[in-house]
Formats: sequence, structure tokens, C-alpha cells
Amino acid sequence: MLGAPVPDGEVGEELAARLRGGLAARAALAAGSGRSEGAGGQDGGLDEDAPALPLVLTGGRGTRGRPAEAVAMGRWVHAVDPRAPVVLEDRATTTVENLRLSAALLRGRGAPPPYAVVTSAYHAPRTRWLVRRHRLPLRVVGVRVPTDPAAAYLRELLIVLKEAGWAQAVAAVVVLGGALLAGLAAR
Repeated sequence: MLGAPVPDGEVGEELAARLRGGLAARAALAAGSGRSEGAGGQDGGLDEDAPALPLVLTGGRGTRGRPAEAVAMGRWVHAVDPRAPVVLEDRATTTVENLRLSAALLRGRGAPPPYAVVTSAYHAPRTRWLVRRHRLPLRVVGVRVPTDPAAAYLRELLIVLKEAGWAQAVAAVVVLGGALLAGLAAR
């Protein structure tokens, strides 16, 4: 589950929505297998003999006595579900680092890909673009969060334009513009 800033050291509304989405996705996977906890099997389903697939909570930037995003996320998740298996990835400071370091953690635990990454719906198009660009074994799940969609999609568009350069900027505008219109239509 991708982090978000925790300026006061606590999980805010948007990050809590992401975390609830991740817990719900994990519960749905476990329910689909008939188990209370799940693990990724070779077929993308859940393997009865595999250990419980943890929730990787990713995000760094702990400063001035405040915890990293992953640490604050871990506290929130354990307050909601004390038995949830979590792994903290607290070094990443960019979305690409979040994705790469989290996938490496899961591979290191013997969990076969693909993995799911949970983020805000407005952040999902850029995350999908980064997954494809870096050829990562991830499926992106976007969850609705309490935010101004127009401002959020515009922010994402500007980041993509900055990161992509002109060769991919037109494609980014089309993809994110469509996502923005879909987000506004869903309201």
C-alpha cells in the first residue's frame, strides 16, 4: 500500500482510505480462497500451503522525531486489525522506490508475483504508467479517497509531464485527461 505524507506523524483521511482499501482487497482475496489469511500462489490466487501474504506498507521521510509514513501506517493498520501481517518499507521517498522496494521485499519472502499495489484513484493512472515503464510485476488498485479530484488529477498530470519529457507527454495528457473526466463523471 503506497504511503502519503504524515506531517503530524498520524495517518490522515486520504491515507486511511488507502489503508482501508488495502485491507478490503486482502480480505476479498482471503475470502475467495476460503481462508482467513491469504498468500499469492503461482496462478495469482491463494495457496493453502503458503504463509500469509503480508501487507507491505511503503513510505519513508520520517523527520524531526516524526515517524516514516510506513511506521504511521503500521500503527493505523494494527489499531484496526491487530492480527494483520504487515511488513514496513520505510526507505522509499518516491513512487518508483515504493514500487521497486516493495516488490523486492515480497520476492525476498518467497511470494510469487504478480502483486497488487493500492493507491488513491487519482494516483492510479501514474502508478500504472510507472509499473509499465519499469516493467514491475504489479497490478494497480485505485481506491476512492476524500480529496478534490480536479486538483489531484491536475497535480498528477504535472508530475507526469515533468517525469516523462515531451515524447510521452502527449500520451500522459490523454490518459490523465480521460481519468480526470472519468473521475468528475463519477461524482
